[in-house]
Amino acid sequence: MNRSPRFFGRLSFRARIILTFTSLTAVLVLVFSRVGYLSVREIYLAQLADQTNLITRLIARELPPRYLTFLEEEISPASALEYYVQSLRTHREGLLLTNAFIFDDQLRILVQATPEGLPGHRDPLLLLNRTEIASLKVGESTTSLPFKGKDGQWYLWGFYRLDERHWLGIQESAARLAEVESLSRVFWGIGLGGVLLTVICGVWLARTLARPVEQLVRFSRRLGEGNFSAPAPGGISGELGILAEALDRMRRDLDRHHREKEAMLAQIAHEIRNPLGGMELLAGLVKEDLQKHGGNGEYVDRILAEIAGLKALVNAYLTYSRPQPAQPESVPVEEIVAEVEQLCHTALQEKQAQLIFEGEPLRIRFDRGHLRQVLLNLIRNSLENIGEGGRIRVRARRNGAATILTVTDDGPGIPGDHLETIFEPFFTTRANGTGLGLAVCKKLCRENRADISARNRPEGGCEFEIVLEE
Repeated sequence: MNRSPRFFGRLSFRARIILTFTSLTAVLVLVFSRVGYLSVREIYLAQLADQTNLITRLIARELPPRYLTFLEEEISPASALEYYVQSLRTHREGLLLTNAFIFDDQLRILVQATPEGLPGHRDPLLLLNRTEIASLKVGESTTSLPFKGKDGQWYLWGFYRLDERHWLGIQESAARLAEVESLSRVFWGIGLGGVLLTVICGVWLARTLARPVEQLVRFSRRLGEGNFSAPAPGGISGELGILAEALDRMRRDLDRHHREKEAMLAQIAHEIRNPLGGMELLAGLVKEDLQKHGGNGEYVDRILAEIAGLKALVNAYLTYSRPQPAQPESVPVEEIVAEVEQLCHTALQEKQAQLIFEGEPLRIRFDRGHLRQVLLNLIRNSLENIGEGGRIRVRARRNGAATILTVTDDGPGIPGDHLETIFEPFFTTRANGTGLGLAVCKKLCRENRADISARNRPEGGCEFEIVLEE
């Protein structure tokens, strides 16, 4: 019983609008179409029944009942029979009736306007109206339900009770009922057309309502990723417009607090770096004195190594917190890859690894220094994970209006539970890592309005993808 609510709850906002609007409107259109057809049919039948009743009474008034008993005699007077036949024929031709006849309480047709059938025969269709016929009082009339004759046409019977044992019957054409029946297909066509139009309107309405919601969702997702420079969606009015303004104010507040925090931490890092420089200088002097006097400089080397590690961490954080503002220009990707290869030449030789550029010789809008730093960090990250003789590939390609750069390696890949956190500052799985290399990549990509993501390849290794919309 709860499957429908669960199914409806799993649908997207757009699908809910389309399903709800289309279902309700389609039901209303189909119901109104059916009601319209039935109303037209009932009105036509009511008018036809009234007309048949009127004609039946009109004919009955001109048929004197005192001669009816002669019609039941085995040898009825020719004058009486002729009189009723002539009278019925005259009314049939004058009123354009299909037939007019007189029958008795045994439903035997005694006389009729058409030459079909012998006097005294029974029409099986009269049996279907036996109850209605018997219930009439003298001077009352009624009509039958529409029926199809032997010729396939629609007809309607009218009955009038002439006396205790005799009734007048007329057969009126209901040919237009076939036209009314054909309207059923027209109304169904209108209904189905209405359903189709409803679906189209539902899709348009859903897109109109869902588009600003989707824009706000994408905007809030970017804020959640820490991209406080993302512009708020425009062209949204009403209550959603108020929500967009509130989200934009929140973005500005978060951006201001984030910048204040980074500025404070950068200042702290700067204050730490200055005494580290002095400590490094003094430790170097101590090492020189120990070497002159033949002392053991092992502990001093450890101090210098720790100081170098702290300086590297402070410098990495300063690079992360205060990157140079992006100055995009048209940069040849292949040329930047060649520069990075020179910078990593020693590390590539130590592992006998290959750095291969593939794809098109593209130029992209990116800050040259930022792109070099991003590729350098990604390639260094790959070098630390691949084995001897490994390969690192850099690919560049167009995908519509976007340019996609990928850096892939044939290393062990990234643990699945780390894929969502590897771009966070200070996240690292290496003992000597700073945890800022990939965070810097993400920040520099964001400065150039690009997105970066990571995934493991099915064939092994990992792939970093940079998507730049131009």
